[in-house]
Amino acid sequence: MAEQNVITSMLDDLSAEQPIQTALCIGQNLAQYQTNHSIQWHYFNVSEFLSLPFTQRYDLGFVLLDSDEFANISDTQKAQMLVKLRDLLAKRIVVTCKLQDEKLLRSLGFTQLIDKTTHESDFALWQFNILTYKHVPDWFNSKFWANPENWNKFRW
Repeated sequence: MAEQNVITSMLDDLSAEQPIQTALCIGQNLAQYQTNHSIQWHYFNVSEFLSLPFTQRYDLGFVLLDSDEFANISDTQKAQMLVKLRDLLAKRIVVTCKLQDEKLLRSLGFTQLIDKTTHESDFALWQFNILTYKHVPDWFNSKFWANPENWNKFRW
């Protein structure tokens, strides 16, 4: 399980990037890790979350897949939960999990924060941020679009 100082410093870093006012956590209630921030935490277990209707979008979703609550959950239910969180309910998601969940998280577009080769424990940290998910390629700008003033000047 992630320790308090790791979670607290991570929340400090995430708040420095973008302000966090509302947060959703699944797997463990993280309201105790409030530092100098005024984050409004909402805790749900897996079954509550899967039946949760879309009423608001949270600034942060925090999922602890390595907690005991996920011991009897199938990969399909994990994927359903992460997709619902990613697509509807959270702007940014942080997931702590075991190394066996790497394939699932990578297939859903998550990026790895902690390199698994730098430590020997069965622990990985992943994130999804819609603002950094896909980088806009160079060719996708108005500089390379068809300009009528160049139609008779260049051969395409």
